[in-house]
Amino acid sequence: SFDIMQEMGLTISKVKAGKANMFLSPIFREAFANVTGTQVELYNTDGSAGAARGAGIGVGIYGTSDEAFEGLQQIDTIEPNAELQPQYREAYERWLTTLERAMAQDQP
Repeated sequence: SFDIMQEMGLTISKVKAGKANMFLSPIFREAFANVTGTQVELYNTDGSAGAARGAGIGVGIYGTSDEAFEGLQQIDTIEPNAELQPQYREAYERWLTTLERAMAQDQP
């Protein structure tokens, strides 16, 4: 999904996420920050609460996103490491190529 947003012309420099699911893993957080080149801010929440707050914005319960996400505490920040980024990007590209080949083989 990150690649899709970039293909749409969006420039993303920071990702805010709940410290839950895959973001519980220090390895995943490091890989994500380095592959995407973005700073990752982790908050004391999870995806379901974020989705509910986002829905509240959509239906007008909250007037702004700042209001909807008020009270969340940032608990960690992960910065991309310029020295590691080329290695992570190369590994990601190899994974993508492998995935595309596997998906092509599954086509009827």
